[in-house]
Amino acid sequence: MEDVEYRAQRGLGNATLARAIIAVVITAILVSLSIQSRAAAFVAVVPAALAIGWFTSYAAKRRLRARLTATGIESRRLRTKVIPWTQIRDVKVVNRVTVAQLAVMGSRASGRRTTRSGGGARKISSVKVQQANGRWKELPVPVAWENAPDPEFMRKAEEIRERWRAAAGQTPGRLTSGS
Repeated sequence: MEDVEYRAQRGLGNATLARAIIAVVITAILVSLSIQSRAAAFVAVVPAALAIGWFTSYAAKRRLRARLTATGIESRRLRTKVIPWTQIRDVKVVNRVTVAQLAVMGSRASGRRTTRSGGGARKISSVKVQQANGRWKELPVPVAWENAPDPEFMRKAEEIRERWRAAAGQTPGRLTSGS
C-alpha cells in the first residue's frame, strides 16, 4: 500500500502572517520615532513581541502533517511522532460546531470575523485516534477550520479509518462521529 500524506490547507495561517507583517511595520515606525523620543523605543517592544509570536504560530501551522504508512500514522506538529496501527483502538471524527451553528455564524458574519476574541480560527472538525493506553490523540491534519474548510475532510478521515481497519484486519465500516 502506498504512503499518503496530508498537509495543512493552502491559506491556513495567512491572516496570522498578515498580522505579523503589520506588527513588524508598526515596530519599524516606532523604532524610527525612538530617535526623537525614548518612550517610542519602549512601546516598540509590544508589536515586536506580537510579531515574533505570530511568525512562530504561522511557521508551526505550516509544519502540520499526517502521513499514513504501512506501519502506522506519522503525526507531525513541532516534532514527528509515529503511532503504529497496532497501537490504535479506534478512529473518530470530532465535530466541534454543528451545521445549525455554522448557518448562524455565517449569517452573523457578514463583513466581520467570526473567530472568538481574535484568538484565531476555530477548528470545526478533526480526526482523533484512540491509542492502546486509552488516550485520545488528535491528528494535526486533516482538520476543517472555520476560515479554511477542507472540502475533502470526510474523504480523508474515511481513508484513515480504512487504513487502520485494513492494518488491524477488521471489516470495513462507516466512520463514527463523536463530540
